[in-house]
Amino acid sequence: AHAGIPERRVDMWEALHATFCREAKEAGTQGRPRCRTLFLGDSITEACRGTQFGEYYDELAARRRAFEDFFPLKEARAFGISGDRTQNLLYRVCNGELSFRHPPSVVVLCIGTNNLGRDNDSAEDTFLGIRAVVLEILQRLPGTRVLLTGILPRGPAAGSPPQMPPTPFESDAYVGQDSPLNPKPNPKEGFKRKYSQPGLHTPAIVAVNDRLKALASGSGGSVGYVECGYAFLTTDGGAIRPELMRDVLHPSAEGMRAWFAVLKPAVDALRNAPAPRDSWYEGPRALGDAASLGGDGATVANGGRDPGAHNGSLESVSPGVRLALSRLIAWSPHALCVADATAKDQPIVFANDNFYAQTGYPPREVLGRNCRFLQGPGTDGETVRAMREAIARGEEFHGRLMNYHKNGTSLVNSLVMSPLRDEKGRVTHFIGIQRLAPAKSLDDAPAEYQFRAAL
Repeated sequence: AHAGIPERRVDMWEALHATFCREAKEAGTQGRPRCRTLFLGDSITEACRGTQFGEYYDELAARRRAFEDFFPLKEARAFGISGDRTQNLLYRVCNGELSFRHPPSVVVLCIGTNNLGRDNDSAEDTFLGIRAVVLEILQRLPGTRVLLTGILPRGPAAGSPPQMPPTPFESDAYVGQDSPLNPKPNPKEGFKRKYSQPGLHTPAIVAVNDRLKALASGSGGSVGYVECGYAFLTTDGGAIRPELMRDVLHPSAEGMRAWFAVLKPAVDALRNAPAPRDSWYEGPRALGDAASLGGDGATVANGGRDPGAHNGSLESVSPGVRLALSRLIAWSPHALCVADATAKDQPIVFANDNFYAQTGYPPREVLGRNCRFLQGPGTDGETVRAMREAIARGEEFHGRLMNYHKNGTSLVNSLVMSPLRDEKGRVTHFIGIQRLAPAKSLDDAPAEYQFRAAL
């Protein structure tokens, strides 16, 4: 996905990138304060500095004050560039913006809205771009945790034609207000058209955020996710509150304060959380030991709930492969499940959060069942037969078959099923690695993309 390939921009972008590299190198040196919380992102993050493309604007000064009230400059920095996509931020973090002598304890990541709104990238590509940034941060800043804010709600409203996003600030003469540009406003119609939700990009935003939650849930505490979208919506969720996001994209100063009121406790909780493991799927959690899960827990990664036993158990898997398997399950962007090959009807005993997010099925409808429930009228019988024969022989299977989301959406599954063996070489389980893509998205894609997806 191009969203996960580093890409540089030109002009003022280069100058801002150089500024951030310098600030990173200077933090914590020669009496300068250390950066304990780093914000990375696009124009929403750059507004925390009171700038757009490095230029200060009076309209953005209040947003900078809001940032400094919650995250004082003596301990926080905001590295954001207007218009950046995931690939631009990935280039930045790979080329100097993380050159801290003392790594920040928490990096707050808010990126991806321009991939959806400007480039019309798919939710899958956008997620993979964000994931690439997360992995680069974790590799370059050992011990640092990453807090994902998700993609914030945005306009235009559903049914609107695609349009270029506005600048990070605009006058009060927005749609529905009396102004020289709109001498006969219709407030109700203007509000409905501009602020109503769900918006044009809401389905993609929900899909990306669900994948980000799954990524955080399996990260062992290295990555957290905090739900922020509700802070900008009316109580019924039917509209963006205009005083918080006047241009239905960039939080106003009041919107920043509402956002930071959600972020600040999450940043503090992640900073003070126990040391991360390679994956929370390791150890007692991987064994499904309810006593070790601590009840409802207090993990930021899953909205304040302990992820725990809803993934099932790896207790029956050979200890020799359990650790490697747990890491694969935790960090893979694909839907993964483990089935017990020794039990009747080979039930699923473990599934990662991506499995639930991408198929739409909750744990109670997955664990303990054979994975054939994903099949439907369009599933090719010959492919299913070949898969069953490979499983019966204890061999690996590669193939494509039609599966179905719980809501009925057709999913093309590029499936790999691999046997897992015990110490004596006996096949005890199979792991299914499922690359799922909506069939319609592939039908609409260019021929070259369809070919690559088929591979």
